[in-house]
Amino acid sequence: MGRWPRRLAHLTRREALGMLGAGAGLALTAGPGRAAPAQQAATDIAFPPGAVIRTILEDLAPEALGGGSTLFHEHLDLFQNYSSPPVERDPAAGPLTDEEAETFVALVADELRMAAADGMSCIVDAGILRRSERELEFLRQMSLRSGVPVVVAGAYWRAPFPDEVAGKGVDELTEHFIADALAQNWGAFGEVGTSMEMLDVERTFLQAVSRAHQATNLPIFTHTEHEGCRPCGLEQLDVLEAENVDLGRVCVGHLSDVTAEQDPGWTSHLEIGRRGAYLGFDTVGRALRLETSPDIPEADKVRMVLNVLEAGYEDQVLLASDFAASRDLKSNWGNGFATAIVQFVPKLRHAGVDDATLHKITVDNPRRFLAFVPQEA
Repeated sequence: MGRWPRRLAHLTRREALGMLGAGAGLALTAGPGRAAPAQQAATDIAFPPGAVIRTILEDLAPEALGGGSTLFHEHLDLFQNYSSPPVERDPAAGPLTDEEAETFVALVADELRMAAADGMSCIVDAGILRRSERELEFLRQMSLRSGVPVVVAGAYWRAPFPDEVAGKGVDELTEHFIADALAQNWGAFGEVGTSMEMLDVERTFLQAVSRAHQATNLPIFTHTEHEGCRPCGLEQLDVLEAENVDLGRVCVGHLSDVTAEQDPGWTSHLEIGRRGAYLGFDTVGRALRLETSPDIPEADKVRMVLNVLEAGYEDQVLLASDFAASRDLKSNWGNGFATAIVQFVPKLRHAGVDDATLHKITVDNPRRFLAFVPQEA
């Protein structure tokens, strides 16, 4: 299989997104047709009549994804590299050439096929900025060539926001989110985040996402800071709840970044669970290597999950790795996009979590979270 070009492997996500956003549409040759849906596993989940999981290619019945895991918060752009090595491609060189883009898409499609072999049925590509049409075409081709359903989630990560949206009010932002959700076939709002202390502009964005959710019925997943923030998720829920969002349609992200020292007993996790939201343990299975992120042993992350399971919140646990670094690709000796399944789930099993609960966490819960009944905006 093709290797990631060395001049591309060390781009940061921000640099790459800037380059991709500057590009015109890319004509890529469609690969082989999509693979048949994974065989359904026996389940007694009742989805609302008319519920779908919206992927970039089509709306799927939630039952079609019952044969494997769904990872609710990953990134297919691959450009973010938390170790910040030297950048070997000049950002001023402009957008990726068609040849570079073809290598990029082919590599990700190959990695997605390998992740499917590891047990992944579906993956969510989280948005941190507005995608260009070229970036959307990348995602379509990745899904077409790999046969893996890709859910497009859209939002803006956290402040500072791009100039073109930073000054908009709640109503204008709401219309902006609704329009993009419909035009770009979003299957969720995410990742929408806040800083260690929520800024007024971030509150405005959360309010707008809440109202766009009411108009579209799409689920929401959030970003809390990787350095660990005990109150952040609860404050986000306060804003969403004030906008009449059903918290059962929300997942608070990056809870696996909260240390036992920051929150003894991880009581914030229990409070989020009590309020009915999904608990996003979405930085498991790989090292983030962020300067601001605490180095949390995976044993502690296992304990976090056990803590909420013992409290009775097994129906609200979601797993992902926030995958975004090219060094973690299988072609670079990593565990690939399915690292949460390959690396973390066996640790939960070793800690005593039974297979029925693991199936619920990895297969059933993310389908319930992503399933929605479309409504006219």
